Amino acid sequence: MNQNSSTFNKQFYFQIFLYLFVNSLFILKYFPRAGASGTVILGGYVVFVLTGIFLYNFYNRKIAEKTFKLAFWILLVFMVIIIATLLIKIDRYSVRVDRWSAVTFFLDNLFQGKYPYSAHTHVSNTNFASPFPVWHIINIPFYLLGDVGIGLIFFLLLTACVLRYFFTDYRKSFFFLLMLSLAPAYWWEVAVRSDSLNNALLVFAFILWFKKRDFTLSQNLWIGILATGLIATTRLSALLPLSLFFFKPYIQLQWKQKIIFPLGVLGVIMLFFLPFIFWNTNTWIFFTRNPFMSQTSVGNPYLLLIMIFLGGYLAFRWKNTHQFFAVTSIFLFIFILTSQISLMLSRGIHGSVFEDSLYDVSYFTLLLPYCLAYLSYSIVQNKNMENPISKEI
Repeated sequence: MNQNSSTFNKQFYFQIFLYLFVNSLFILKYFPRAGASGTVILGGYVVFVLTGIFLYNFYNRKIAEKTFKLAFWILLVFMVIIIATLLIKIDRYSVRVDRWSAVTFFLDNLFQGKYPYSAHTHVSNTNFASPFPVWHIINIPFYLLGDVGIGLIFFLLLTACVLRYFFTDYRKSFFFLLMLSLAPAYWWEVAVRSDSLNNALLVFAFILWFKKRDFTLSQNLWIGILATGLIATTRLSALLPLSLFFFKPYIQLQWKQKIIFPLGVLGVIMLFFLPFIFWNTNTWIFFTRNPFMSQTSVGNPYLLLIMIFLGGYLAFRWKNTHQFFAVTSIFLFIFILTSQISLMLSRGIHGSVFEDSLYDVSYFTLLLPYCLAYLSYSIVQNKNMENPISKEI
């Protein structure tokens, strides 16, 4: 086995590890609450997933493309039906995760003419909406339909269509969708009507679309400005993969474009924040209650500085989209893991990660789109790949 093949295998196995790691957190944290043995289920799950990946790798070329096409659309319809059923059957007020109510109550206030960011969630009077304005705007159609959880169906369909457009074949697209459907982490997001993975999938879809169209930041600067500004006004976490995607092209821009880009992005951001800043010029309520208070309440500035340097370093290491998937997955894993460790050290450990509600394992789901995209491409290509973190800048 040559060096390139060995490197590819190591990265492929590491991405499988990341997939299993993320899902193991949800199995060990939530299955025991239903009276099941988390360790037993985890053991069976790991064996099942590894066996399935092995069989898919072995048999996928022996099955006709039209069979994968049929399987892809059947699985997609099946997932939509399950999501719709869970939205109907699960009382949203019964779950102790308030991401759905953060959006819903924000929009309640907005349409009633009240300052939206003063609305607390259904879980606590001290929990307020943390998403930025554009994410709330995106969710208005689902809100008007009666349940922001409908967004789960929309973003699944969006991801499926963009995957098909990007990969051009159903073998890769089906594998991505299959692995997503086998992820307890994904179904937890559905069960509690969480919208964080929806946000991540939106960014993922944009990156695939931008890359597939062969756009470049230098030649399509205003598309990059508009997209970055809009994504920046959804959630801060949404900027992580986009920063890895755009940082190197930004450094390579001409000086005039380097100035225009951040100013344009800032202009888009301010366009959506200004109505809330000037909502009440008597009390200037925005400065006492705003989404930054929630999104920046947890974090270590020294750790953030290290992550910025690490992100900048990794942004120069990927040479193609396949490598980008791996680098982004790894960076998100390191970022989230170190953030959780920092939280433990700063606030103290009260029981285990699986018992203390202070630790939110759902952030790890943000790496799933890139992890699955890497695995989907690798398992179907089945040939020597370049090192996902290239040694040449």
